[in-house]
Amino acid sequence: MVEVFNRLLLQGDTPRPSVARIIAEAGVARSTFYDHFVGVEALLSESLAGLLGQIAGCLTGENSVVWLESLLEHIHENRAMAREFLTGPRGERAEAELARAVSQRLAWDKDTRLAGILVGGTTVAALAAWVSGRVSGSPHAMAQSLSRSAAAILDARP
Repeated sequence: MVEVFNRLLLQGDTPRPSVARIIAEAGVARSTFYDHFVGVEALLSESLAGLLGQIAGCLTGENSVVWLESLLEHIHENRAMAREFLTGPRGERAEAELARAVSQRLAWDKDTRLAGILVGGTTVAALAAWVSGRVSGSPHAMAQSLSRSAAAILDARP
């Protein structure tokens, strides 16, 4: 269902496809949908967790900066929708999810929660400014900047 939800987001003109449309496209019963998700917002959270988890992997050195650049190209191509998910209450959710994903990848180390919060907050704020047009730069430049910022935060831990 996450794949269907993502496709509907990218193809549709609404940042929140209806349950009816999701289950019709996925070919599942309404009860099956609710067995897995409380509602569309829960499905949105899972969808964001996938993307933000990949970004967290890049920012913690698990994945390459080249992969981060390709993720940012995707975000840039879909920046109108990205604004919806990176600003306001949904932006706060994205920030918390990215912080959790970063902390999880650093679980072997100390001070992971604060590091996750700092990397997550910095990254989401920068991405929100980028997709809103308040800062400019190519996906390559943003990937380099975000990578350096995360490394500086992570290197500054005691």
